[in-house]
Amino acid sequence: MPADAFDPALTRQHFRLGTPDYLAPPLMAAVVHYMREQARGAQLTLQPLGDNFDHEAALADGELDVVIGNWPQPPEQLRSTLLFEDEIVCLVDHDHPCAHGMCSTDYLQGSHVVPLLYRETQSGVIETHLAAHRMKRTVAVTVPYFSMAPHLLPGTDLIFTTSRHFAEHFAVILPLAVVRAPFDFPAMRFYQLWHASTQHAQGLVWFRALLSAVVRTARATQCVRLPSHKGAAGIGVGGSASRS
Repeated sequence: MPADAFDPALTRQHFRLGTPDYLAPPLMAAVVHYMREQARGAQLTLQPLGDNFDHEAALADGELDVVIGNWPQPPEQLRSTLLFEDEIVCLVDHDHPCAHGMCSTDYLQGSHVVPLLYRETQSGVIETHLAAHRMKRTVAVTVPYFSMAPHLLPGTDLIFTTSRHFAEHFAVILPLAVVRAPFDFPAMRFYQLWHASTQHAQGLVWFRALLSAVVRTARATQCVRLPSHKGAAGIGVGGSASRS
């Protein structure tokens, strides 16, 4: 075996992944499951992202290996691959008047929950779209992070606008309903980003392929997978890495 070859079964490498809290927990659980199957000796650190965290500097400095997030267009100075696109939907109490369907008037006259931490990121998709059509929603509650919002919905008239995979996860564990949004919001595009200096690092090539494999196979993303993933290079459960 060449000196620079990477064997996941033997590695003790420490992988550092930056993630926002608007990824549903089952997605990260699938990453951990794959790693424990294929690289039991590896270590994984999940770094939370926020408005004050400079993920580009962290990737350049080696503080992080990969960052997952959603952008209309990822930063051009970083390498990236599109992991998946997700529909924007509304999450409401299961007894909400709009639990079985929501019109534009319902949405605009309703009361909304908006996360504070990623509010600017989210407004790029929602508020910008509404503003372009000279519309505005009413924010009734602002929360410090995404995962708090679903827990505030049961028994209220509040509306939370988020990605489908995130909404469906919480609709299983809480008395909530996932409702199609009444506007054609642009899809949320989730990318993985890395620095050019790590493009050919064998361990990180394997790790990025593993993240792509999770998206292709994890139950959490089965309803939002890109058709092109069917022929994408990568790894399966117990497979070997291919170049990203």
